[in-house]
Amino acid sequence: MSDEKGGTGLLFLVIWLNWARGAEGCPATCICYREPLPTVACQQLGLLAIPTEIPGRSQRIFLQNNRLTVVRSTSFSSCRNLTLLWLYSNNISHIEAGAFYGLERLEELDIGDNSNLRIISPTAFQGLSRLHTLHLHRCGLSELPVGVFRGLFSLQYLYLQGNNLLALHDDTFLDLANLTYLFLHNNKIQTVSEHTLRGMVNLDRLLLHQNHVTLVHQRAFHDLGKLTTLFLFNNNLTVLTGETMEPLVSLQYLRLNGNRWICDCRARTLWDWFKRFKGSSSELECHLPERLVGKDLKRLKISDLEGCIDDTSQVQTSIFSTKTHSGKFQSTEDPLREGTPGCCAVDIDKSSIISKGQLDRSSYNSRQITNNPLKEKENISKTKFPEVDPTKNGTHNKQSLNDGPVGTFSNNLDQSLSKLKPDLTDGLEPSTAPSRKKKKCSKKPKSDAQCLKGNGSSTHAVSLLLLLVPWCSLVMC
Repeated sequence: MSDEKGGTGLLFLVIWLNWARGAEGCPATCICYREPLPTVACQQLGLLAIPTEIPGRSQRIFLQNNRLTVVRSTSFSSCRNLTLLWLYSNNISHIEAGAFYGLERLEELDIGDNSNLRIISPTAFQGLSRLHTLHLHRCGLSELPVGVFRGLFSLQYLYLQGNNLLALHDDTFLDLANLTYLFLHNNKIQTVSEHTLRGMVNLDRLLLHQNHVTLVHQRAFHDLGKLTTLFLFNNNLTVLTGETMEPLVSLQYLRLNGNRWICDCRARTLWDWFKRFKGSSSELECHLPERLVGKDLKRLKISDLEGCIDDTSQVQTSIFSTKTHSGKFQSTEDPLREGTPGCCAVDIDKSSIISKGQLDRSSYNSRQITNNPLKEKENISKTKFPEVDPTKNGTHNKQSLNDGPVGTFSNNLDQSLSKLKPDLTDGLEPSTAPSRKKKKCSKKPKSDAQCLKGNGSSTHAVSLLLLLVPWCSLVMC
């Protein structure tokens, strides 16, 4: 009798151990365990396909660092309790429609580091209303389809860095009212339009550095009243208006270095905004006009910004003749028209006595603005990103995202930028310049002689004008 009881107890013990370890239904070669949460760990096994025997009770699935190529609509259809799914660092090139359908409890999805993915279905993330973290970094994406983030009302962290994005559709992020971190660096984005960032009223950190941005619309940051960190360094910007920056009332950290700033009257409103800005900023190195090359826009005097460069060919020649940090030529499109003060607008009246054409025919070529190309200057600092080895839920150490300034975030992330490594804030300096009243433009447009005054040649310009009048009259006769 005692032997029977002993045998029964042993049987129950075996059954309990198998249940506790989750051995029942566990895919071959994978490791399954129930505590602290039902988990299936199949990482780094060289798998070519997602296992079909994944237990339906699983809440966490680790499939990273394999050779998976396809995510099928049936791969996780039985895992209704799934909260975390890692598929990063595979060879995934296709995600079938409905692959994540029914995963209403999913909170984190990582499909980054799949360079052959390239295309995402507009309905790929439909129904993931509890998703708070989405990794799509280094996937070779050239476009985000319209509505791809629709309905992701809980999303807080969105990683899109290291793709080939050329542009962003208007209202791409409209439903992401709770988004706090948006990483868009290391793409090829050229323009930030009026509605590109609309709807992200709680955004705290926006990283747009190392793109090809030439133009930021004057109302692009209209909804970003809670933004504390903005990185726009290493782009093709030449002008950014103060009106563009006005909505950023919570901004603390700003990096604008590595652009080619034109420090004439078009920079006046940005200069004035910096007088009120209380946060830390990198330098804004002037590349035009020649007399201000290498100087920090923030530290100039208001008198340095009077007048304007009236020869747009010089601006384009200077930009075209110098390569960007990535080795590619910068855009020659003229981003200067928007936000240009009326008093400094370029006079294109062909009847002007001292127009460029007449100066070219005269013997006064020495008064023209020089066209010597500027030498490429090294950026203030070379960004080095910290290597982060975050532990998620205490069971798995995830690979660090080395190209992101804060790596991968866990649920208890300390969001203070001040706790990052020092090299992330290299080149940032407090704004210490005294406040000054904004100098308003005159209602009357400046004459050609007055505009030339900003180039430091008022006396010669007036003399030239007096000499040219009789000469032009004689020629006309």
